[in-house]
Amino acid sequence: MAYDVVIKSTEMGTGDEALTQNLMNAYIHSLTETDKKPKNIIFYAEGVKLTAKGSEALDDLKELDKAGVNILSCGICVDYFELTDKLAVGGNTTMGEVVDIMASSDNVVYP
Repeated sequence: MAYDVVIKSTEMGTGDEALTQNLMNAYIHSLTETDKKPKNIIFYAEGVKLTAKGSEALDDLKELDKAGVNILSCGICVDYFELTDKLAVGGNTTMGEVVDIMASSDNVVYP
């Protein structure tokens, strides 16, 4: 079964920031180690920061990209955070594309 991942934050869960950021990085790293990789990973809101230069998740996201996972960052969010020149993996997407991907997905995962 195909699935898509949607990431809306640089953190996974709530609580101590260092812990929740570590959890998100560990989640993304674990995706590189699984045989069942997602078809798409969509980043929006604060999550787009994970695809920009300086992100601790970049090496893993680049590995996922090379493995054929489509890495997509919300264009509105990229513009809002002024990251256009700082994106280091994947490409921008529109809200229409996000809706289409989520509507046609077998399973949408929100870590």
